[in-house]
Amino acid sequence: MKEKIETKRQANNTLFGEHFEQVAWVVPDIEKSAKFFQETMGFPRFLKMENLQSRDLEGTYKGQPSDFKFHLYLSISGGTMLELIQPVSGKSMYTDFLADHKNGGIQHIAYSVQVKAFENAVNQLKSKGYSVSQSLVLPVARVAYFDTYKEIGVATEIIGLTEAGNQLIEQLTTGNY
Repeated sequence: MKEKIETKRQANNTLFGEHFEQVAWVVPDIEKSAKFFQETMGFPRFLKMENLQSRDLEGTYKGQPSDFKFHLYLSISGGTMLELIQPVSGKSMYTDFLADHKNGGIQHIAYSVQVKAFENAVNQLKSKGYSVSQSLVLPVARVAYFDTYKEIGVATEIIGLTEAGNQLIEQLTTGNY
């Protein structure tokens, strides 16, 4: 007879800990990667946003205003968002990642909160000793990335969803885009 193992849920000590949202790959060829996820892994189509400019999105990199360009593709499967990012130009944490991982790979995971709770969530990570390494303000969300590579092997992103962001997730979930 197998012994039943119980796991007790601990009290959540962060605002965002129960809101896992996304796994993100930074890749050298976004079309090739999207094709793999669709044809090999059975993902639905991707919402494609190309040539996003950080300077148009209040972007920062290492605490300074930034000027990088990137492609971003999104899809949802099993309730988790898959994000593909391909840097196009300029210096960013995405180009840093590809410099160390030529074939690309999982670069960050993300937790989401509503935009009104974004600053509080960011401050919770800051109070634990982590600083923002990159940030953007998109129409669908405010985002902040933290360097958690030493602890978990990837960066951690906090996403502050706007109303447009909530609608986008609904569209991705239903495939209505």
